[in-house]
Amino acid sequence: MKAALVKEGIEGARLQTKGWGESKPVADEATPEGKERNRRVEVVLVQ
Repeated sequence: MKAALVKEGIEGARLQTKGWGESKPVADEATPEGKERNRRVEVVLVQ
């Protein structure tokens, strides 16, 4: 996600990323629906 934003012209120094991976799922991985919910990108804008 960060690389795509930088490619579009946003200065990389203005962006921070965190990768939680499997350590913080938001749904159960036992179902297809849960796996779909866990494939996500969250963007937080800070003024």
